[in-house]
Amino acid sequence: MTAIQQKLAAIFQGEHAEHLEHIRSILALLEHVVETKGRIELDEAFRRAHSLKGAARAVDLNAVEGLASGLETLFSRVREGTMPLDRQMARVIHQALDASEECVGAFRENRIPEEPAAALRAIDDLLGIEKPADEERAGKGTEGAPVPMGLQAAEMVRLPAENLDRLVRSTGQILTESQRQASVSAELDALEGQVGEMATECLRFRKASAALRWRLASQPGYSAMIKHLGFIEQKVRTLAAQTSTARLLQQRSVWSTRRSAEQLQRDVWGARMAPAEDLFEGFRKMVRDLARDENKEVDFRLSGSGVRADRSVLQALKDPVMHLLRNAISHGIETPAERVAKGKAPVGSLILRLDSQRGRLIIELEDDGRGVDLNKVAKVLSEDEPGVHSAEELAQAIFRPGFSTAATVNHLSGRGMGLSVVYETVHRLQGDVVLRTKDDPGASFLLSVPLSVSTSHLLLLCCADQIFGIPTHGIERLYRIRLDKVETLEGRPVVMLEGKPVPLYGLAHLLRIGDESPTLRGDRLPVMVLKSGAKRFAVWVDEFLTERDALIQELGMRLPTTGNISGGAISRDGTVFVVLNPSGLAATCMPSAISQIPRIAKPVVETMASGILVVDDSITSRSLEKSILEAHGYRVRVAVDGLEALEMLRIEKADLIITDIQMPRMDGFALVAALKADSRLKEIPVIIVSSLERAEDQERGLLLEADAYVVKRKFDQTELLNAIRQMI
Repeated sequence: MTAIQQKLAAIFQGEHAEHLEHIRSILALLEHVVETKGRIELDEAFRRAHSLKGAARAVDLNAVEGLASGLETLFSRVREGTMPLDRQMARVIHQALDASEECVGAFRENRIPEEPAAALRAIDDLLGIEKPADEERAGKGTEGAPVPMGLQAAEMVRLPAENLDRLVRSTGQILTESQRQASVSAELDALEGQVGEMATECLRFRKASAALRWRLASQPGYSAMIKHLGFIEQKVRTLAAQTSTARLLQQRSVWSTRRSAEQLQRDVWGARMAPAEDLFEGFRKMVRDLARDENKEVDFRLSGSGVRADRSVLQALKDPVMHLLRNAISHGIETPAERVAKGKAPVGSLILRLDSQRGRLIIELEDDGRGVDLNKVAKVLSEDEPGVHSAEELAQAIFRPGFSTAATVNHLSGRGMGLSVVYETVHRLQGDVVLRTKDDPGASFLLSVPLSVSTSHLLLLCCADQIFGIPTHGIERLYRIRLDKVETLEGRPVVMLEGKPVPLYGLAHLLRIGDESPTLRGDRLPVMVLKSGAKRFAVWVDEFLTERDALIQELGMRLPTTGNISGGAISRDGTVFVVLNPSGLAATCMPSAISQIPRIAKPVVETMASGILVVDDSITSRSLEKSILEAHGYRVRVAVDGLEALEMLRIEKADLIITDIQMPRMDGFALVAALKADSRLKEIPVIIVSSLERAEDQERGLLLEADAYVVKRKFDQTELLNAIRQMI
């Protein structure tokens, strides 16, 4: 197939689905209209059947062209008023539309489409056209015909689902590894800084000792040493350049690898996505057959079938949706006679809507039948659990295993398994299923699951000194609530949100970890408000950390039966954290799970170690003094000259300053003078540690009000430490 033919075939599939959806909507709109002649909706239906016929001819799909031609004729007769749009006519049109979908569905699945003989015959019978026997035999002879060239399926590669799942996990691991390389970049940055500092020190030493080295170079005993010093300086400069180059190359490699990994992950996720129609379109025939077996008439409509979701999610939802459809036909929709007696139309309405919102697949199944009799549910529930139950509890009870209100058991219902299968499957997919209240007769079930269960956008939080992730789709809002705003209602803690009390639970208590008497740092309680169906509850944690996308994987162990945990994910530093299931948390948030409110931790009075600022342009001297002081419990900061020291002191004062004298930009004498001239800094003790040992230098330092003067040649750390202890 050429590229043009492939593009044309893909366009036709979208156009075909659009035409059929509009025609079905028009039929639903006109089903209760007595006089249809002259309605503009029929003009639209006729136009769409005509367009569908031309589009099918363009791609050589003769079966769909024949069905569209028959529909065009039927709508033409109805427009003219020569034929009524009655129930028989609507049934034939729906049959033709279903047959057209089956033909295009066969193409999508790379199968040869069968001749829609039954639908074509129904159209001919309605129009009063008698087809000769030889034409019927000729039509049957097309069963083995090749797929039309214009609609040949694109080349397909069959890949087991588990292989694709492993590929998704592998791409996630590659992305995690690329993110972990950020720590390598940080190490290289630090290494480059240290090597650069060594190169600067070598250059400073060369300038300071230029005259001395020139005098010693002519002496035989020192020429080898000076040559060796030059060799070391050259190697340090080369090492600095190589370190800088390695850092840049590593940063570019990390950036390129991360982009490639992210693109690969998007491509693999895209390969997992499939249109919902691939799995749900077959429900039309199933509903028609079930309704016929139950002696009921059902108008089934499916909208939003073009929504794309993870194939594994769609496959997992196939049985739950099928259970809901079977339940609606068996329990909900009445027989035509019952419906007429209640003042309803004889044909029941069953609508399946698909939509995607904020990374979630939304499935709504609605019928106009009997609805769910909550009084009967309460009666059945009271047999096992006596007492008064809220409407919310009654709505959730129908999803319990073995629960049924059916008086008899047949092949469709009565065993109490259908809705429990729905709940368990949706719960396993980190989703929700609720029975929605309706003003008009009937029932409405709403399912919400992630479009993909492989990856989720997570909120990372801390609880009982452990890190957890929770999908953000289950979080309604985050708060930091003052502890004195937590109230008690009927002996249980609640928080007032938007004027309504919301029960408050502790995550550590729900997960059965941590202290039974928790303490809180500060007076603000981090609270996340979760919502599952109509249930709204607040859960407090120790701390909110950050948000990130993560690949959720199996933990390789048996998960708790509470359903609180979905799996695990890998953080950027390579550690594994547990991912929580919002629906599971909702199920465990019962009155018996109420935990204690944390108390404010008493502030711990800690003695802060004295802070000393060491000012010296020599990295060797700075490092030596810093290591000595830190070994004796002091907090030490360093500066390379007087100007940097003043900048640091304006940000944070020090308890004591140790300074050299000979430094660039501002020497030690100028630093002491500046300190004593500043009212904020003049009380800080200053010790001069210098190689200048002339009496006049020492006298000058003391005249500037330095508190002590230590000569480096006679340096004794005991003397220095004793001086420090006397001053702070």
